[in-house]
Amino acid sequence: MFWLRIVGLCLVIGCARIAPPLATMGDAQRARVTLSALHEGRALLISKCGGCHQTPMPYQYSAVEWPQKLGEMSERASLDAAQIGVLEKYLVTMSDQPRTAALR
Repeated sequence: MFWLRIVGLCLVIGCARIAPPLATMGDAQRARVTLSALHEGRALLISKCGGCHQTPMPYQYSAVEWPQKLGEMSERASLDAAQIGVLEKYLVTMSDQPRTAALR
């Protein structure tokens, strides 16, 4: 019975999804974009990217790598140019946040 509980707990923990970090006013000021644009990018990341696979975290790639990664996925995700721009703003801005920021 003990092992069954351990396996169940591992499944719950393994399947838990961590949400991408919320942007703050400081993030928006640092990137010279509006906070609403960053929030829109986060929402788009969750809805478009999280629909097919686990939502990527901004820290998974550097600010320099994100534009290329978005280019690779944009067609499969049916993203238009405006959506790519919003996603890129969010991912590039938030890419330097520590992994623990995702736990907010």
